[in-house]
Amino acid sequence: MSASQGSDTRGAPAPDRPPARWPLTLTVLMGTIAVVLNATVVNVAIPPIMVDLGMGQIAAQWLSTGFLAAMTATMLASARVMARIGQRRTFEYSLWAFLGACVLAAASPNTSVMIGARILQGATAGMIQPLALVLIFQVFDDSERGKALGLYGMGVVLAPALGPAVGGVLIDWFSWRAVYLPGIPFGLLALVGARRYLHNDRRASRIAFDWIGFALLSAGLATLLAGLAELAETRTWALAGIFSGGLLLALFIRRCARIATPLIELSVLAHPRFALASALSMVYGAGLYGSTYLVPLLAQGVPQFSATATGLVMMPAGLALVVVFPVAGRLADRMPAHRLLLVGCTGFALGMIGLAASDPTTAFATLALWIAFGRIMLGVMMPALNIGGLRALPEALTPQGSGVINFARQLGGAFGVNLFALLLEWRVGARVGTEVDLQRLYNGSAVDATALSALTSGFRETFIVLGALFAVSIVFAAWMGILHGKLRESSAGLRR
Repeated sequence: MSASQGSDTRGAPAPDRPPARWPLTLTVLMGTIAVVLNATVVNVAIPPIMVDLGMGQIAAQWLSTGFLAAMTATMLASARVMARIGQRRTFEYSLWAFLGACVLAAASPNTSVMIGARILQGATAGMIQPLALVLIFQVFDDSERGKALGLYGMGVVLAPALGPAVGGVLIDWFSWRAVYLPGIPFGLLALVGARRYLHNDRRASRIAFDWIGFALLSAGLATLLAGLAELAETRTWALAGIFSGGLLLALFIRRCARIATPLIELSVLAHPRFALASALSMVYGAGLYGSTYLVPLLAQGVPQFSATATGLVMMPAGLALVVVFPVAGRLADRMPAHRLLLVGCTGFALGMIGLAASDPTTAFATLALWIAFGRIMLGVMMPALNIGGLRALPEALTPQGSGVINFARQLGGAFGVNLFALLLEWRVGARVGTEVDLQRLYNGSAVDATALSALTSGFRETFIVLGALFAVSIVFAAWMGILHGKLRESSAGLRR
């Protein structure tokens, strides 16, 4: 691409030379590992952060919810930003902002600064992750794309697998502030590679971006999530926030249905199997991110594991995903998606019931087993959700469908963390009989038998509700199976 076509090639290979594909893949992998590692390593640090900063449960859940909500919104803007300023600049600017947010979070003097840093991290993560996949698809043809995505996927899966263990060791050896730093070396390596291997390709013609819709979505998510988070404390303000957030999101949906270039193409939801897959994707996000938030709190609160032990108890689950993902992908190519979704929903519900049975005497191996079992079931579901949903669409709608199903998963994650954190606070408070500040329960000297019993019961009820959510979602998976059967019957009738 020439300068007249809108490409800035300074610091990149000459445009008439093919890109160095594998170095480029490693570059974007380093950037993705930086943001993914940071997203998972922090979960182990939430209890000591609560104790050190005097942070309540409502504020603590924003460390995860704020990250996910910001990432959900900016993922929709990433393609337009790339088209406007170029791929390399988008990658570099996002990484520099992310690294700055890491330093800010590590040095946070109070709760507000840390939550702000996490929101900035999420916003930049939402730009980096889609860009990485776009670049891989651009530089590899069909014969090698699978190999490149396999390398990329292994790195993306290993980062969250090892992140909690790394975070636990850093907390016990140094402090919780150190957990924000492991992603920095990967980010710096990605910046070096970006300057050398990435073109700054961008479109000659600008793509229309719905800034009004983006503002409605961002404000609606922030207001609704804030209202839900405050529901247990300031009821009047919370209800106003919930109403206002719901209204803003309703206006966003209305706008998507009426304009020519919406952020989310709602027409894909007219296809019933895809709509069901999108609903399941929201449930999947709630289960994935909700359990990732709850498990470190459970491990450090009920059996009173150290931060290192908490990281180690979560590591087998992540490593199991490295094995399960490729197998599940092959099965999704060969089997109807609804069968794998039925297995996954049922299995994850059982895994949550197993975690609900945890108490102060639960052994390390038992807890690790139930965590790993639940993660394996999510691994079984993931390829089937994407493939099963997108197969239900005409080929022309596949790109829009991919964006919607990813958005649904991230949205489910943001609301899942928010609502399950609220549920935990409510149920523990109900057992104690008064308003409870959960950060006190993670200070070993403050835990007595009554508080520990309340915490155990609160986690039990919260995990039961999470399991019940997946049990109910079995209906959606079965419904997909019914529609699949009708489609096969219709196809067989046409052939006759």
